[in-house]
Amino acid sequence: MIFANYADFRTQFQTMFDGDDISTSDMSGDVLDLIIAAGERRIYREIKSSTQDTALSLTTTNNAAPLPADFIELRGSPWVGQKAVAVYAPWEVLTTKVNLNTSSSTRSPVLYSFQSDTIFFYPLQADGTVITGQYYKKFADISTGLNALFTRHSDLFLYAALSESAPFLGEMTRLPIWEQKYVSLAQAVNEEERRRVTRGSKLRTRVA
Repeated sequence: MIFANYADFRTQFQTMFDGDDISTSDMSGDVLDLIIAAGERRIYREIKSSTQDTALSLTTTNNAAPLPADFIELRGSPWVGQKAVAVYAPWEVLTTKVNLNTSSSTRSPVLYSFQSDTIFFYPLQADGTVITGQYYKKFADISTGLNALFTRHSDLFLYAALSESAPFLGEMTRLPIWEQKYVSLAQAVNEEERRRVTRGSKLRTRVA
């Protein structure tokens, strides 16, 4: 499924629910954009793709580092300075450790957790410590330009938008069809993306 640009995608999306002749439609462009954007946000909650895989590079201040504005989730545990990969700990566990011992330490392992939109550590990390790794990012809205995730899975974006449009437009009879199609596509996309990562090899069970 190929779309030349966002305007083409919006037209084809409108044709799907409004019929072949959209010239008589009273649906405004702003409403169409809003529905499409709602579908996009659903995709970013439910899909993780290699197209979103982005290098993480942060620097600590007061033992914390702000997450990127486009951050969705870590792809794996981060590296802290020259130490080994850090280990996640729940916020309350890490906060208790920080409060009980505020001195810096080089002991291993380094633990990390999140507070608001920052990542913080124990033992405490000196200002200027470099945090590296990989994370899944959210692309800018496709209304500003089509992105790599859209190019790879444009049908997913179409049915996400259709599913979001049905309650708004009173298309409750077609909602189950569009929703079922979206769910099926989402499962297939996640499986395809998983296979890209594992490259066909069998997953191994890791002993904690």
